[in-house]
Amino acid sequence: MYEAAEERPVWAWIDLEALRHNARRARAFAAGRVVIGVIKADAYGHGAVEVARALLAEGIPRLAVVSVSEGAELRRAGIVAPILLMGGLDDGAAAERAVKWNLTPVLHDRRSLALAQARGRRDAPLSVEVEVDTGMRRMGVPIEEAHSLVEAVRASPQLTLGGLFTHLAKADESDPAASHAQVAAFEALLGVLDGDAGQKPDHRLDVHVANSAGLLRLNETERPERGFLTQAVRPGLMLYGVSPFADESAEALDLEPVMTLAAQVVSVRRVKRGEAVGYGGEWRAPRDTTVATLPLGYADGIPRAILGRAQVHLAGAMRPVVGRVSMDYIGVEVAEGAVAVGEVATIFGRTPAGERVPVEAFAAAAGTIGYELLTGVGDRVVRRTGEGLPPGADAGPFDRAV
Repeated sequence: MYEAAEERPVWAWIDLEALRHNARRARAFAAGRVVIGVIKADAYGHGAVEVARALLAEGIPRLAVVSVSEGAELRRAGIVAPILLMGGLDDGAAAERAVKWNLTPVLHDRRSLALAQARGRRDAPLSVEVEVDTGMRRMGVPIEEAHSLVEAVRASPQLTLGGLFTHLAKADESDPAASHAQVAAFEALLGVLDGDAGQKPDHRLDVHVANSAGLLRLNETERPERGFLTQAVRPGLMLYGVSPFADESAEALDLEPVMTLAAQVVSVRRVKRGEAVGYGGEWRAPRDTTVATLPLGYADGIPRAILGRAQVHLAGAMRPVVGRVSMDYIGVEVAEGAVAVGEVATIFGRTPAGERVPVEAFAAAAGTIGYELLTGVGDRVVRRTGEGLPPGADAGPFDRAV
């Protein structure tokens, strides 16, 4: 991690008030089920420790990460809540560290089962969860092998089965058929497990399916005649105020953007009609105009693919990015209106005046998704944590790290 680059007026404002609002939305949709807050990849680039503390304070009792190192960071920070290790166990060293840091490993196959059994003890069984592959075909035990693996966990005195889950591959699509098929397969497996003689699932077993998209839109986890199929939900992206859907905005879902990526103008120059801007001269001014330079580029997570498509908020309006994105700078055309060195540009999030600049729109311009932009904001961008709207130019938000 870089030290705070005080000379670079670029920052990511993390609004904990917005995070708490989104956490309350997740809990409302969960309707009494346990909420497992997904904070992998440094909480999607927002800062895992601060996000974890805010979620726990808002009543979200469990967390999920992918790697042991992510879980260890939270433990070192004093976080004692249950942490699900979704990436599972790759080798003996990872298994040892998972036990050391009191993480709950996910088992994907017989190999991870053996690694977990070797670290569990009869007098202190290791709690594990099993991921079942119902259609993602990425991680998890194939559904035709799931019954055998679950029974092996149940039969092991070194282990305790704490949960069972699957992952929806197409929950963000408008057609729910694929998700319904996955849930039906998962429900059939649960029925077989429930029907095993003398092997009723423990009442503490957490069964979960819904990610953010599943929680917000799909109803396949609810059976009116007997309540919910699941005991837990697993939101990630919605906690950070981003819509998982191409056809529905975060604002329509009543989600608040948590991260604002902003920078101050470091250079302003007049450009005559026909003059080129940036590497390769790919953009030429169609008229006499003004170009402002912002001190962030692809080293900070701005995709090169935005040339000619993306806009940022500057000088009171949305302005096009012009010229190639370089490692450290982008150009922004301000065709009309005055702009000065030190003025704040909002790449995405909220402006100091409260206007929304959706990360989804910037991502679409780059041909990518909000997940990639949030997690791609570089380490040299200072994260500043606070509540409410991001600071304006005269607040000096880049003067020191938080």
